[in-house]
Amino acid sequence: MPALTLERLLAGIGFGSRKEARGLVRMGLVELDGKVLEDPFMEFAERPETITVNGEEVPTVEKLYVMLHKPLDVECSHNARDHRSVFELLPDRFTAMGIQSVGRLDADSEGLLLLSNQGDFIHRVESPKKGLLKHYKVTLACEFTDAQREELLKGVMLKGERREVVAREIETDGESVIIAIGEGLYHQVRRMFAAVGNHVETLERISIGNLKLDPTLGRGGWRFLTDEEVSQF
Repeated sequence: MPALTLERLLAGIGFGSRKEARGLVRMGLVELDGKVLEDPFMEFAERPETITVNGEEVPTVEKLYVMLHKPLDVECSHNARDHRSVFELLPDRFTAMGIQSVGRLDADSEGLLLLSNQGDFIHRVESPKKGLLKHYKVTLACEFTDAQREELLKGVMLKGERREVVAREIETDGESVIIAIGEGLYHQVRRMFAAVGNHVETLERISIGNLKLDPTLGRGGWRFLTDEEVSQF
């Protein structure tokens, strides 16, 4: 395995090609423990936890596992069409590192969004075989009735689908309804409530599996997942 040089380290955490990384070093923009590093080919016996680039202290992780509180009017696409991209809320270098959203929330929805550059992690979270429940908190245009609850728990047929989809759990929280589903079909929650004669006005994803949206994250805020959180999947 090639030695971990400074240029390889910088390139691996999203600071361009190795040539571009060498340029950063030669401009005096890279520091470690308060010392400016001058040799792009210097080797590390051990990977440092952080390195400072252009005044910003940056974790040196190459595997990205991110929790983001997605706000409204943001698209989960690198090529957003009608709104800004969710990736604009993250450091530019994450895009260079190949980060993708794990599933999607439409522009009219907010809440918990996971992002990663690890294909196996994305597959584990998205795979229906994993059986991860996703909980959504919604407000409705009309009163939510017992009949609607029973119909959703029994299963409803959505246009274009081959089989009925079922609400796995439903509970009320004041004026809101919390619904859990096991799939991730297009606009699934909105379509399910429409199928029983109601209309979703606001929708927020609050959990995926056992992972809940961090209440300390404001809309648009993000943080890395802990090792323990990653291991849940």
